[in-house]
Amino acid sequence: MTSEPIIRLKDVKVTYFPGKSNEVTAVKNVTLDIYRGEFVIFFGPSGCGKSTLLYSIAGLERHATGGIFVEGKDVVKMSDNDLEKHYQTTIGIIFQAFYLIPSLSVLQNVMMPQIAIGAEPEERKKKAEDLIKYFGVWHQASKFPTELSGGEQQRVAISRSLVNDPDIILADEPVGNLDSKSATDVLSLIQEMNKTKKKTVILVTHDPTHLDTADRVFYLKDAELIDMKVNKEPRIIKRQNTKSEEGTKKDKSSLELLAKTYSKGKETIDGLLLEYKAREVVLEALTGLSGDEISSIEERVQIMIKKGVNDKNELFKYLDKDLGSGGIGLDKRTAKTINEKVKNIVEELKVVEKPNDKVIHPMDEFVKQIRTYLIEEFDIKIKSTDTIEVIESVIKDRVQGLTDRKGVLSALDLDIKEGGAGLDRRDAKKAAKRLELILLGAYVSDEKKEAKIIKKDTKK
Repeated sequence: MTSEPIIRLKDVKVTYFPGKSNEVTAVKNVTLDIYRGEFVIFFGPSGCGKSTLLYSIAGLERHATGGIFVEGKDVVKMSDNDLEKHYQTTIGIIFQAFYLIPSLSVLQNVMMPQIAIGAEPEERKKKAEDLIKYFGVWHQASKFPTELSGGEQQRVAISRSLVNDPDIILADEPVGNLDSKSATDVLSLIQEMNKTKKKTVILVTHDPTHLDTADRVFYLKDAELIDMKVNKEPRIIKRQNTKSEEGTKKDKSSLELLAKTYSKGKETIDGLLLEYKAREVVLEALTGLSGDEISSIEERVQIMIKKGVNDKNELFKYLDKDLGSGGIGLDKRTAKTINEKVKNIVEELKVVEKPNDKVIHPMDEFVKQIRTYLIEEFDIKIKSTDTIEVIESVIKDRVQGLTDRKGVLSALDLDIKEGGAGLDRRDAKKAAKRLELILLGAYVSDEKKEAKIIKKDTKK
């Protein structure tokens, strides 16, 4: 590692819509140096600015201000021609979504950057072949990207990023779409590029699992660089499989975990594994949080439902607290939004109580209470008395377990002429969803009361 940094950032700032009411600062005055041959990680929660910072170094983020010096040249002041050369020869980028061209073969995809710089056909073909052999996808050379597994596609993407022999590799959440085994293999390959090919690597991630594999870790939160830690002896990632993943077994750790949990046959387990992975992908895509993080938040919300909202900022504190301190480490804006939504919904769960069987006609009172609340809450337009009757009828059926949420939605959405409530589709969905929450709150509240009674009886 030389004393002169290969990348130097000085007071880098990225602001969208400056001076307007919707102004957003994605990166705030970041200053740091990265040295030749280093493997560094930009770590932080979704929305903290780590990817924006990476794309600023790449020259892809044109809203950046300050000094971004890569091999002594200021990216911010580069002309379009200089930027094009910067993309083609100085840096290689590995994206989470692969971005392979579906109509080109694996070999052709890897050769593309060589074509851009005008390399001779024989030379570019040889370079591409050497790389896909090295990264274990040689036998897939003539296939199209859609015929490959996720791990194989990412290996092709890594090969493409290296074909012009850049000094710097920028990897933006490169394993976000992969199962754990494939993720480990890909990270091992990226680390190998750093160790054997002496590439300077910047990896962006919100997953703390591999923080100990980098030389240094830069921690970002709320658009700011808040900390930097050095790993004196970075852990070497052991590759689980260098061959093609086609026809290999499912992710072993996930499969074993599910097998232990459910103790069912392989056919069932494979189905559960698919469901598990699908859930992880959806959670990542929609929230930027892992299944474990969602489960941890759910546990906190369960406590809030049972005990009520005592401290209105309790969930916010947990979401905002850094991972190392036992929190989730979200940016303040996201943590505040989630806290407010959860707090409001939990408080609304208490608007009704489960009917007391000792009261005359308890069910009718209960149903009317819910019906009134739903209509007022969502400003539902009532077309006739028939609409009210259908709403009350379907609420009663749901309370008694004679229908489910889908049945409620169907009845509320169905036209009045066909025996439904005739509500607007959006109103019907909101009402059906809120009904589930109301019933949950009412029955949890009832269980709490029963527990207190049992406790009193035990004392007697």
